[in-house]
Amino acid sequence: MAKKPCRIHYRKLTRNNGSFPDVPLNERITAALNSTVADGSQIRSRVGNRVAASPNQPGYQRTFNNYQVGDGYVFGTTCLFAPGEMQALLRLSGNEEQADLAAVLEAFEISEQRAPDGHEYLHGITYWTAIGDHFYQIQHVALQSGAMEQYLTWLLRDQAKVIAPQQFVTLQSVFDREQLGDEDVNFIQIGGIVPETLRAEPAGQPQETPAPDDMARVVEVEERERLGGGLLGFDKGKKILEELYGDVRAQQMLDAVPAEASLEVSVNIGFRSKRRKLQKQFMNDLAAGLRNLPDGEVTVRTRNGTSKGADARLFLDLSIQRVSDTSGLLVLDDARDQMLEVHRRFLHDGKIEP
Repeated sequence: MAKKPCRIHYRKLTRNNGSFPDVPLNERITAALNSTVADGSQIRSRVGNRVAASPNQPGYQRTFNNYQVGDGYVFGTTCLFAPGEMQALLRLSGNEEQADLAAVLEAFEISEQRAPDGHEYLHGITYWTAIGDHFYQIQHVALQSGAMEQYLTWLLRDQAKVIAPQQFVTLQSVFDREQLGDEDVNFIQIGGIVPETLRAEPAGQPQETPAPDDMARVVEVEERERLGGGLLGFDKGKKILEELYGDVRAQQMLDAVPAEASLEVSVNIGFRSKRRKLQKQFMNDLAAGLRNLPDGEVTVRTRNGTSKGADARLFLDLSIQRVSDTSGLLVLDDARDQMLEVHRRFLHDGKIEP
């Protein structure tokens, strides 16, 4: 059976000022599944009992779909969908050469179709496992760790009421000790290309090498003293620019980027303090602020500027079985087993603590 390369991300539940009960995360999820709603049915008995609106995505909903409660863990999938939405279908007909645009439009018809009764088109699916307070996730671009924080908070607090009204779920990233333990590490780099400045090349246009003055502009910020968290919340390059220069000047910079270039913003956080206690607190604050940044936007670099790994946060790449050779879905049992294996490896290698 075909396999799909997957990145399994690691997060850990944090409890700051009583933000979560002194009970393992997997046990609270299990308690939520066993809770009842207004009509007397258990949350685990109906998918509809686990459907929640997706914040900041009008018309979209999330649901805790498949699940398994095991010995010390809960495995599940969370899905994103838009009820009643139609899907565009492309009908391919014939392999003959098309002579003109009218013929192409006639041959390749695009139409919309609703999902069959009782079904909805799936926009994203994420696979995850909670083992105690440890959380492993195969992310989807539309369902990353921030989305799971939102959904689990709704499920445990608002729907099942197994945590207090003022409590919530925070899944904090953890830096890979192997990358940060090297004495050659000089700084952590955060950031990337600003999406607003990416432009597609017109079809058929030759790509020219831009002149030095037209190259992408790089803005670097080095923080050498204590970080109070002020810069940690900026998850996009545009926001960093707005903080540095103000909204008007930042927009002027974006508008000034040439069509053949793109704007890259990076934040370099350096290390000078030799006091281990201060550095540990610094790294904990940094991990909290960066926990929901997209994959690959937080990298460790050495003194000569080379990158150490694809991302500074803890993860492991493994191959997981597909449902079929052409399917984008994963075999649930294999996805679960691989995440349990990652947990075993991280414990054995000392990357995490029980």
